[in-house]
Amino acid sequence: MKQNESTVTLPPGVSLQRVGQVLLEAWEVGGNQWNDSPLQLQEAGPGNSPPPLPQDALELFKLLAERKVSYLLVGGIAMLTYVQGRNTRDVDLLLSVEALSAVPELHIEERADFFIKASFRSLRVDLLLTTNPLFKLVQERFATMHRFAEREVPAATVDGLLVLKLYALPSLYRQLDWDRVYLYESDVKQLLARYRPNLEPIYALLAHHILASDLRELQKMIAEAQQRQQKMGRRPRTGET
Repeated sequence: MKQNESTVTLPPGVSLQRVGQVLLEAWEVGGNQWNDSPLQLQEAGPGNSPPPLPQDALELFKLLAERKVSYLLVGGIAMLTYVQGRNTRDVDLLLSVEALSAVPELHIEERADFFIKASFRSLRVDLLLTTNPLFKLVQERFATMHRFAEREVPAATVDGLLVLKLYALPSLYRQLDWDRVYLYESDVKQLLARYRPNLEPIYALLAHHILASDLRELQKMIAEAQQRQQKMGRRPRTGET
């Protein structure tokens, strides 16, 4: 389905500096309830960290292109290419360990399993590593190009974002990380409502990477969301009978 550009925060053709502006706006709002990091780390508030500079976002993607780094834009920034915005304070990139080695300017701060928290100049950058087999599949199967004013950027498709969000949710449920649970569930529901993807291939893929009981819970959550969306879609508008 073709996205409605009037409802997207990062529509095709917008400058990459707008990515930095999104991060800056989230920094100014502050509050770790908008933490989009895959690591369970406390975000510093505006008073404890320097503001992200929009120009640094432009420089990051320029550097990735010049080094011919194979990567995928995921997370909150990728979401903004499909739906209306929410705060996100990080750039999320999915890439291999080999690709990461080509960008020493990404300064690694913390690492846990398949996730790295890094920085690039003034930007916070969260990295998902393809040493996780599912992440590798997402990069291989669910990539598209999003056109910014300066260059095209490889980004996750709607299906790719759904795979990543649904894969993360069972772990968040078990950690009782309700802020991120509500955030990820909202992301999933927005993508479902706007794009109506075929979920069966997504379920089939996830079945190889999460517990069967977790998959059933996710399917139940999605079925309930779809029922509510259908009910709201049939509700008559004000003044109609």
